[in-house]
Amino acid sequence: MITIVTHGDLDGLTSASILYDTLLNKNFKERINIQITQPFSLHSLLRRIGLGEKLEKLYILDIGLDEATWKRTYYELRVIRNRGIKIIWIDHHRATLQHLEELVELGITLLFSLKGSTVTIIGQNFLEETSNPEFYKKLVIMGEVGDKVRKISERDPLSKYIEYIGSSLVAYPADDNFKTKIVKLWARHKELINDLVLKRYEEAVQKLKELTKHSKERIIYETDKIMIIDLRNTRVHGYVGKIASYHASRSRKIVFILFNAGPFETIVTCRVPPSLAFNAMKILPDIAKKYGGGGGGHEKAASVRIPREMTEEFLKELQKIVL
Repeated sequence: MITIVTHGDLDGLTSASILYDTLLNKNFKERINIQITQPFSLHSLLRRIGLGEKLEKLYILDIGLDEATWKRTYYELRVIRNRGIKIIWIDHHRATLQHLEELVELGITLLFSLKGSTVTIIGQNFLEETSNPEFYKKLVIMGEVGDKVRKISERDPLSKYIEYIGSSLVAYPADDNFKTKIVKLWARHKELINDLVLKRYEEAVQKLKELTKHSKERIIYETDKIMIIDLRNTRVHGYVGKIASYHASRSRKIVFILFNAGPFETIVTCRVPPSLAFNAMKILPDIAKKYGGGGGGHEKAASVRIPREMTEEFLKELQKIVL
């Protein structure tokens, strides 16, 4: 069996679909398993995967390493490699590059580039091996736009599909089965959307309007460069990135949104407008480490998780940021 582990965003899903089609083309139809995960939960998924007796090869796509769980992730990777299972890691996150030497020592094959997104790398290496390169070129563009490494005109026919799929993913962010269905929809049927995607898109648009309006009432700190929004008492998971991007775009300020994830953790999501020089991927995790947390992302878009009891101290640190 071959297992593909991928991130559940547009970059991760488009990457997985192209790879999945490539494997289908090589007659692996009965031996491909797709799993969705997040960087902070990768170690848990690897533990379950490592228990499987029939695993022959493991692909990890678009998963930037999480410093807070790196030691546990490393252990699970080593267990899998000690069984002689080949691991191919395809990624573009700088956080993964920081552990390049350790990954190579484990015998993991790494396809990595800081340019573009994961689907960019996938396209360069697998596109011509797919059953329909012209169709999958569309997925490459969609994944790159979703990851904000490419811009297309609003008049581009793909623009509306990107909006449909991106919004449908946030309607039920924990529904990994839906994400897997999208990967297979693209690979098996060569259709960009279906009725379920459209239904969830409509639900997400309405919910996003309500939450965005509410978020304007929850601004707890604001300067000429920084805005902090407290949504800890609001069920907002899946929509935070879009809300943060909305405020960052319109205010041209660095936006931090706090919300709770389960009973023990608070997540802080950051979006940075292009006009401001602020490396969220470095600064936010560095602060989180001081309080027993961790995270990652990109220079203009990052998230960290911290223990709930340390949230107020973390909040004070954000208010000290000087640009």
